[in-house]
Amino acid sequence: METISTTSPAPSRFKEALESIRQAELPQQVILEEIPAPARVASYGLALEASLPGDQDDSDAAAGSFVLLHEPGGHAVWNGDFRIVTVARADLEPELATDELTGQVTWTWLVEALNLESLATGELAGTVTRTISEPFGSLKRRGWQAGIELRASWTPTGPDVGQQLTAWLSLLAKLGGVELLPRDVAVLRHRA
Repeated sequence: METISTTSPAPSRFKEALESIRQAELPQQVILEEIPAPARVASYGLALEASLPGDQDDSDAAAGSFVLLHEPGGHAVWNGDFRIVTVARADLEPELATDELTGQVTWTWLVEALNLESLATGELAGTVTRTISEPFGSLKRRGWQAGIELRASWTPTGPDVGQQLTAWLSLLAKLGGVELLPRDVAVLRHRA
């Protein structure tokens, strides 16, 4: 991630949060890009779009967005002055899309990712959606497609949110079946 823009003048707590994201140790496979933040939800915001490339074709193993919102003086619904809103999507095997436990397991992965980093969070809420697309007609050769989408939001206890981004990226990798590698690890590729 090259730059993170900030609206000037931004409050010092929001600038501190942006700095913690800039300092976050991102795995080498992650492609992270700043996108426009929602304008009407909070006074200040940062939105990032993330993707993890897949092994086979040009499609992503997983993708999603991470949005940091800040309302100086706090927001009653958030129970704080920051809110993180995320979406994570990945393809699924059709059998997993019909498994009743898939949603619960996916939610548990998010909770574990946040707990693993020992992140203090509050007001955690979200949904897990499983989809199955059955093609017909000339699209029948595609075969069934299934996917999963986790939408979650939570209130961090302060502006140190860089670790929360890395925790969310670990969830994204788990959804996509990708093993994350630190930036300083060389990847050896097999030549055909």
